[in-house]
Amino acid sequence: MQLSFWLANHSLVGQRSLEDVVHIMSCQLRALGHRPVWDKANNKLVTKESGINVVVEGFTPQAIAIMKEYYEKGARFLILATEEPTDKGFNHGTQKEMVWRQQTFPEAAKYAEGIIHLVPGQHVTDWYAQFAPAAYAELGYAQELLRPGWNSPTYEFGFYGSLTPRRVKLLKRLAKMTGKEKAVRVVGNFATQDERDTAMRDAKVVVQVRKFDEMGLVSSSRCCTALAIGRPVIAEPHELSKPWDEIVHFSPSLEAFYAEALVAAATWRGLHAAQFSRWKEKLPPEVCLGAALATVGVQPERKVA
Repeated sequence: MQLSFWLANHSLVGQRSLEDVVHIMSCQLRALGHRPVWDKANNKLVTKESGINVVVEGFTPQAIAIMKEYYEKGARFLILATEEPTDKGFNHGTQKEMVWRQQTFPEAAKYAEGIIHLVPGQHVTDWYAQFAPAAYAELGYAQELLRPGWNSPTYEFGFYGSLTPRRVKLLKRLAKMTGKEKAVRVVGNFATQDERDTAMRDAKVVVQVRKFDEMGLVSSSRCCTALAIGRPVIAEPHELSKPWDEIVHFSPSLEAFYAEALVAAATWRGLHAAQFSRWKEKLPPEVCLGAALATVGVQPERKVA
């Protein structure tokens, strides 16, 4: 089955922020025998004869109108939902954008034959299932993802993502504790994947820290990316850490996180080997995506080799 990712409902910055998610899912889809397509230069939706459109959540009235037009011509849609629905809006309403995104979601969902969500929890599945068959999928391992770099890193830690005051404060404290000039390599803008990978390879350990206190979801794309480029992950406590708590290391408290991060930097090669082995074993494509796609009616065209 051809699965065509459509991100024209997002800004260029928004599309850049979703590159990892689309890339990881595409690698897993190919392992399952599907044909994922994302042409950044082509924002057109595909017709029924060409496959299924996978639209990443985040809908403007204009995007919904386009979906409606194609739906009436017979186009098929799956929605990839990346946010956690709550009473206050997506992600606990910590940003105004997330409030209106949750409010507009039902209008777009009318045209979807299935919803794949990346946030774990039965309450998440139940909310999305109000609108279409819904299933939880995880970002995980695929052989095609691997791009290791065993160069000699010059920084103790690496972090990439949006820099909120909480994250800046935490990273500054971690840097101070190392006592080294090259302590934390930070990529706070939306760099290209190659630029980001190069920067993170210059660090021994990639750290996973929460954007806001209210957000307990671990970034599975960050974990996948780190392991794919040959770096282990150390995370502060996260309320929604499963299934990654069986793969990478989550500290029991924030204070413990600082101490355990320093130990991890001293043993990063062995730590990565152990985490990589668990990643490959516990999150293969058929577990991450195969079952979820089957739940919403999309079957693989061949078994995983």
